[in-house]
Amino acid sequence: MRQGKKRGNKEDIKMDLPFRIMKKDSFRVVGYAIQTTNKKREARKAVPMHWARIKKEHLEEPLLKLADEEHRGLFGINIYNTNPADSRKFEYLIGVSSGCEVQEELVEFTMPAVTWAVFPCIMETIGKTEAQAITKWLPKSNYKPLNKGYITGRMKSGAPDIEYYGKDGHVEVWIAVEEG
Repeated sequence: MRQGKKRGNKEDIKMDLPFRIMKKDSFRVVGYAIQTTNKKREARKAVPMHWARIKKEHLEEPLLKLADEEHRGLFGINIYNTNPADSRKFEYLIGVSSGCEVQEELVEFTMPAVTWAVFPCIMETIGKTEAQAITKWLPKSNYKPLNKGYITGRMKSGAPDIEYYGKDGHVEVWIAVEEG
């Protein structure tokens, strides 16, 4: 795993996140989606409620059975700019990488071929890891995010943001980047 550079300043060392850079071809995801918004922090309530519904209705197992071999876990995907009139609105998809046919209430989405900065973490630190990756790591790295508007919630998106939930509690934050 590639590590960021330590600069000697105590504050910089705390923000030094482990990461890897991964270039990935486009891939198809199928799953359960909701429409939400960054307006008045609605998404901070809607997304956990969406996960709770998936767990309560035991929809994870049938979904995981559709997963391709490469990624046998669940993705949480922020698909931005789904409403041209309001850049705060977006779709949140809980899904798996799959070539299977879409069934019942499942939707499909094709992830673009991009470069991802991937940050491993644990469930309890996913939000903190994402925030540090965006606000601390990216400005000091050789990469630029494909997305803008994290602070205001008015997104200008080049690709989705991803959380990946693999086996044995393995969690990753994926941020679309390009070399800067």
